[in-house]
Amino acid sequence: MVEEKKQLGQILIDAGKITEEQLEEALQYKRNHNMYLGKAIIAMGLLSEKEIVQTLSDQLGLPYLDLLDYEVQPKVMELIDEKFARENLVMPLFFIDNSLTIAISDPLNIEAIDDLGRQQGMKLDLILATESDIEQCIELYYRSSRYLTEREGATGQQVVSREIDEETQAIEAVNMFLNESIKIGASDIHIEPRESDVRIRYRVDGVLQQYYTVFRSSMSALVSRIKILSDMDIAESRRPQDGRFSYRNEDTEIDLRVSSFPTSNGEKVVLRLLDESRGKIELHKLGFTDDILEQWRKVIHTPNGIVLVSGPTGSGKTTTLYSTLNIINSVEVNIMTIEDPIEYRLENINQSQVNVKAGWTFSEALRSMLRQDPDIILVGEMRDVPTIELAIRAALTGHLVFSTIHTNDAASSFTRLLDMGIDPYLVTSTVRAVLAQRLIRLLCPRCKKPGKPTEKILQSLGIQAEFEGTLYEPAGCVYCRNSGYFGRSGIFEVLLPNAEITECVINRASVRDVEKLAVKNGMKTLKETGIEYVISGKTSVAEIMRVIKS
Repeated sequence: MVEEKKQLGQILIDAGKITEEQLEEALQYKRNHNMYLGKAIIAMGLLSEKEIVQTLSDQLGLPYLDLLDYEVQPKVMELIDEKFARENLVMPLFFIDNSLTIAISDPLNIEAIDDLGRQQGMKLDLILATESDIEQCIELYYRSSRYLTEREGATGQQVVSREIDEETQAIEAVNMFLNESIKIGASDIHIEPRESDVRIRYRVDGVLQQYYTVFRSSMSALVSRIKILSDMDIAESRRPQDGRFSYRNEDTEIDLRVSSFPTSNGEKVVLRLLDESRGKIELHKLGFTDDILEQWRKVIHTPNGIVLVSGPTGSGKTTTLYSTLNIINSVEVNIMTIEDPIEYRLENINQSQVNVKAGWTFSEALRSMLRQDPDIILVGEMRDVPTIELAIRAALTGHLVFSTIHTNDAASSFTRLLDMGIDPYLVTSTVRAVLAQRLIRLLCPRCKKPGKPTEKILQSLGIQAEFEGTLYEPAGCVYCRNSGYFGRSGIFEVLLPNAEITECVINRASVRDVEKLAVKNGMKTLKETGIEYVISGKTSVAEIMRVIKS
C-alpha cells in the first residue's frame, strides 16, 4: 500500500500539481491521521478530489466521467456484489461484448481490479470518477435494488418490483422510501394500489414521479407498517384515516402527516414530509426579486389591516407566511395562529389547530383569539364568510391579520371576497396588500440544453421572435434523476391597492380591469417575473406555461 501511495504522489509531482516538499508533508499528515494519501492531500487543501482524479486520468490515459451526469442501467448492478462495490468503491456502468465498464476512483488499487476480473471472468474497462460520486451512485442504485428488483412489464417497459410480505421487509422498505424521499427533497410519498400491483410515487419539485412498483401481495404489510407508525387503526380500511409520526435518519428529523383513503383497489396512502427547516427559510431565499421583496417588507410592518397570500394548493403560501412571521416576531408582539393543520412549529408563536369534530373552526378560534390580546394574527385560510367577517373586525380594531386565499392571481382575490358576499367598502378599507405566488422548477444546471421554442409560444409569453439570447430546456441526467429540473423557486406579484383600485373594487369592476390598474401602478405580474426567469436561463418556457395557467 505504501508503494501505491508513492506512485500516486509521483504522478501528482510529474504532473506539476504538487512539489516534493508538499508530498513529504502530505505523507506525514497521512501517517498522523491514519488516512490515505489522496484524502490527506485533499484535507490539507493542496488539491480537490476532482483535481486528483482528473490528473490520474490525464497521466494514465484513462477516461474521466462526471458520474452524476450518467444514468446507470439497473441490470448491470447484478454483475458486482454490493459488498464488493462498497468496500472497493467500484461502480458498474455498462456491459457490452463480454466487457464490463466500471467506474473507479483509485486505478492504482490493482489487487481489487484483478480480483474483480477473475470473479467475473470478463474483460474490465476502467473509467475514473470521484470517490464521492461513486459513493453517491452506490447508495442510490444498490439501496433501491436491495428491496426492489427489475422485471419486464407487459408492454416491454422496465418496472421495478419486489414482493414485500414479511414484517421486517416492510419495515426496511418503508424506511428506504422515507430515507430516499428525504435525500431527494420529496414533499410527498404516494402508495397507490392498482389491480395487479402497487405503485410508489414521490412528489419532487411539485411534480409526481414514479419510482417503484411492488407486488400486490405486499400492500397489506406496507400499509400496516405505516398505520402502526401513525397510530392509526390497522383493522379499519373502509373509512379514511389521518395520522402523524416523526422519523429520524442519520442526518435529519422530520414530521410526517399521513392520510389513508379507500379506493376500489384498496387503501391509497399519502405521506406528507414536513421538514421543520422549511418553515425557517429566509424571505430572500424564497425567490423574491429585490423590488418585490422591498415592497413586501414594507407591507408586513403595516400596523393593522389584512394581508393576503394567494395561490393554488402547493404553491408555497404557508412557507411564505411562516418566513414572514419569523421576521416580525419579537418579544414586543403577541402573534397567534389558527391553522389546518399546523405544518411547522414556530418558536415563540402561539399556534392552534382546527378541530372540526370538537367545534374548533377558524371562526371560533378567531373569535376566541380576539380576547387573547393579539397584535398579529395568522388565519390559515379565508374559507367562509364568518371567518372573513371576524378577520375584518380584527383588522378594523387595530390588528394585523395574515391569511391565504385560493385564487389564480392577486387581482382575483378582491373578486373572490365580493362573490362571497363581503361588503366592498369593508374589503377596500382593510385589505392592505395581496401577494400572489407560484413555485417554478429550476432547470438542472448540469444538463440543461439550448432550446428552440416556436414563434407562437414566444408570442404567447410576450417574448419577441427576434430575441437573440439563448433559451434553455430540460434534458435529464443522474444529478436531476432524469427530470431535467433541480430545485424550485417562488415567483411573486404584489398588488398594493391605491385610490383608483379601491374605486374599481367598490364598483365591482372585472378582474382584468383591477389588474390593469395594478400594473399601471407598478405591479410586476407573475407572468412577467416568470419570463425573466426564462430569459436568464433559470427555467424553461414549458415550465412557465405549465405553472402560470394553473
